[in-house]
Amino acid sequence: MDRLWTAPEKNPLANRTVLMAVQPLWLDTLIKAIQEEGGHPLPVNNEEEVFSCLQFEQPEFFILSEGLGREGSQSASLLEYIQKMPAGQRREIFVVWVGRNVKPGDMLSAFSYSVNLVLQPEQLPEMTRLMKKSWSQWKDLYQVFLQTRLQLAGT
Repeated sequence: MDRLWTAPEKNPLANRTVLMAVQPLWLDTLIKAIQEEGGHPLPVNNEEEVFSCLQFEQPEFFILSEGLGREGSQSASLLEYIQKMPAGQRREIFVVWVGRNVKPGDMLSAFSYSVNLVLQPEQLPEMTRLMKKSWSQWKDLYQVFLQTRLQLAGT
């Protein structure tokens, strides 16, 4: 939790890894936006690459979309994997789901998908602004819980 939690307040994407498992059509836009914020984009093409990344490196941010790769079911299985992650590991990643059938920015929709933020593809040009806003809200909401947990753990 230290890495995600200690991100700079004004720009949590700075010097952070952003794993991107999205449709190829959106990739260039997202890579450019993440780099402009000082983040380190890590694009992947399929779920095997995602699992390799999650196994060997824990990204701070994860952008996942419907329709990844050739099979539409890939993104569903990745979303299911995120939903079943152990709580301690899941807390370490800020997850964004991009889909056409979501109510953008809705906290209940995000909760139902077990992600931090839900967006529609039309919002990709303003993705980093929306991610920073959502991250700030997340941090404000969980700050006391996370600080208490760390104190109880003696770290």
